[in-house]
Amino acid sequence: MAKMKKQPKSVTGTNLLHAKNHNRRAVLDAVRRHDGLSRADITRITNLSAQTISNLVGELEETGLLLAGEPIRQKRGQPARPYRLNPDGGYAIGFQLTGTQFDAVLVNLLGEERARISQQFNHPNPERAVELLIEATRKIIADCGLDPVRNIGIGIAMPGPVGIAGPTGIAPGWENFDIVAAMSEKIDCPVFAENDADAAAISEKLYGNARTLENFVYVFIGYGLGAGLFMDNQIIHGTNGAAGEIGHLPVEPHGRDCPCGRKGCLERYVSLLALYDEFDAADRDALLNDTTLNRLAQLSPDDEPVKRWIKQAAPHLATAVQILGSMLDPQAVMLGGLLPASILDALLIELGRLESAGSRTPLGNALPVQAGVGNLLSAAMGAAALPIYHELVPDFQNMLKIRDAKG
Repeated sequence: MAKMKKQPKSVTGTNLLHAKNHNRRAVLDAVRRHDGLSRADITRITNLSAQTISNLVGELEETGLLLAGEPIRQKRGQPARPYRLNPDGGYAIGFQLTGTQFDAVLVNLLGEERARISQQFNHPNPERAVELLIEATRKIIADCGLDPVRNIGIGIAMPGPVGIAGPTGIAPGWENFDIVAAMSEKIDCPVFAENDADAAAISEKLYGNARTLENFVYVFIGYGLGAGLFMDNQIIHGTNGAAGEIGHLPVEPHGRDCPCGRKGCLERYVSLLALYDEFDAADRDALLNDTTLNRLAQLSPDDEPVKRWIKQAAPHLATAVQILGSMLDPQAVMLGGLLPASILDALLIELGRLESAGSRTPLGNALPVQAGVGNLLSAAMGAAALPIYHELVPDFQNMLKIRDAKG
């Protein structure tokens, strides 16, 4: 029996009095996805009342989040005024945090970069890291001459499950550290934290090739390997916040030793560290010690060590894609992270070659695998997307919790 194809959800609002924030986001999300909507268009898309839309649009225009265009004459009725998101109605700051440095970007509401700064350090303790991030936040706002009131929030992207120190963590001493609470005590704006893969997945949803997708997996190739699971328009975190930690899937029995204590984990074959292992000792150390990633950016897919890595990594990555496809049934798998675009493209070509040779998921047709829109600062851009996503996109799961709590 043929399965019925699942219909995509429409972004609708609710007329519950306690759900104004949800409705506000529903309006912003509609305008974000369909530039140039009239109030009647927004009413139709959100299923809210005309009066509710009139009030919300008026408030959003007054606060500077929406811009009104010139009225457009229609065949019938009064001219309709189109609305669009005001790029400069607010801004957000994203931090990409590792054990050796942070990169910070400031973006507008459309995710366009307006400024960036970086700072190196040596595996700081959590308290010192918070001080440095606060200082950087104030500096980047001051240097841009922006109104602090327009800062809608700070996002922080970290390797590995947030709050857990380990092979892909920041440093010892970060176990169970609540960086969101610590930052929130010192700065007057919302603070969000995600692992780098989840942050990059949210950025891909807002601004990248996954804008029209409701179900996709973003595979983040960094020093380790992780995946952001975007299912039914929501990031999936799991019980302990470790959903998507595919780096420790066992793919090679009795394979390479992994810092987690096991052997043959996926990230020992698909990661920057696995790539660096293909070089001789001197070049490997130079790559490892280059926290700016400039040496990495200069590598070519024609370099012999890179060729060897791609040949070894692609089959293991193909296995992971098959597992993800079978378990999650996504519309696509996006590859991104810290790899230079040329090497990522070569890896995708090799994956495609394996697919054409007959590699299929148990679901039947091949699962689309494509490059995400990203760069070496994709995690920082993803972090900046966190507060914007919270501001502009309705949270259906949270709405269910509100309704359950309030009856």
